[in-house]
Amino acid sequence: MKYGTRDLKILKTMKSINHLKNIRIFCNNNSINFKSLKLLKNDASKRRYYRFTNNSKEFLLMDSSLEKDSLIRFIKISKWLKSNHLSSPEIYIKDEKNGILIIEDFGNTKYSILCKKEKEKKKLLYRKAINLLILLSKKKKPNFIKDYDQRILKGELDLYIKWELNIKKNTKAFKSWNSIWDRLLSNISYKKTAVVLRDFHVDNIFYLKDRNKLEKIGLIDFQDSLIGHPAYDLVSLLQDVRVFLSIKEQANFYNYYKKNAKINQNEFKYAYLVLGTQRLFKIIGIFKKLAIKQRKIDYLRYLPRTKQLIKYNLKDPIFNELKMWLKINSKNE
Repeated sequence: MKYGTRDLKILKTMKSINHLKNIRIFCNNNSINFKSLKLLKNDASKRRYYRFTNNSKEFLLMDSSLEKDSLIRFIKISKWLKSNHLSSPEIYIKDEKNGILIIEDFGNTKYSILCKKEKEKKKLLYRKAINLLILLSKKKKPNFIKDYDQRILKGELDLYIKWELNIKKNTKAFKSWNSIWDRLLSNISYKKTAVVLRDFHVDNIFYLKDRNKLEKIGLIDFQDSLIGHPAYDLVSLLQDVRVFLSIKEQANFYNYYKKNAKINQNEFKYAYLVLGTQRLFKIIGIFKKLAIKQRKIDYLRYLPRTKQLIKYNLKDPIFNELKMWLKINSKNE
C-alpha cells in the first residue's frame, strides 16, 4: 500500500502520540512526574533524552523506542565497562519492551563544554581520555561484540558516495572507488584489536572529578561499539569535526599515545590515517543524509572542517590513488 505525503504526516503524528503515551505510562508506573521531563537537544540518532529531577537529584530518561536493539547493546556494554572499572551511566530502571531506561545524569561536564570554559585544562583532559583508550586497548574483548570488519567499513563509505556524490553502484567510478578502498583497508594489520567505542569524541566524554583514576572519564553513546583497530577511537578524538584541534595539537596528543602505548609505529600510523579518512568520508555522508531526509541541517556547519581534515590526511602518499579519483569524480576536490 502506497501512502501520500499527507498520509505519511498523519502516520508520523500518530506514532508520536503513541510514543509519548508509552512514556507517560512508564512515568506513572515509576512515580515520575511526566510534566517535569525536559527534552534535551537531539543527536544524530533516533534516540531522545529527557532530564528530570527526583528528590533533588537529576536523572535522564533515555527513549530508545525506535532503536530497541541499540538499547539492549547499551545495557550489555555498560555492564562490561563497569566490570572493567570504567564509568558508564548507572542504569536505575529498565523497560526493554518499550525501549526506555532511567539512567545516571553526568551533568554539564562534557569535554566539549569544559575545553571551552577551562582552556588551561584542555591538555590534561585530552591526556586522560587517551590514557583511557590505552587501557581499553589492553582489556580482554567480550565475545558478544561483533568485529568492525571490512564489510561494515565499506558500507559506511557508501554513505559518502550516495549522499555527497550521488554516484550509482553499477558505475565505473564506484567500482574504482571500491577497489581503491579494498587496497587501503586490506593493508591494515589486525594483530591487536580492542573494543572500539566508535563515537569517542568531546560530546560523548564527561569529566567526573569526584571519581578515582580513569573512572573520572564518563562514557556515553557506546551502544554501537565493535571489535576493531584501536587507532579508530584515537583518530575519532583527535580529528573530531565538532571541535578544532590544530595540526600541532593533534601531533602532540598522537605522540603522547605513541609514547605510552606499546604499538608498531608504522602499522599504527597507517591504520590511523586510513581509518580516520574513512571515518571523515562517512561523516560527510551521514550529515548530508540527515539534512536531506530528516531536515537536520545543523550538522552541515561541520562539513568545511571535515573536508579540511580530509585534505590534510590526503597529503600522505598512501592516498595518491584516492586523490586522483577525487580529482576526477568530486567537484569539491
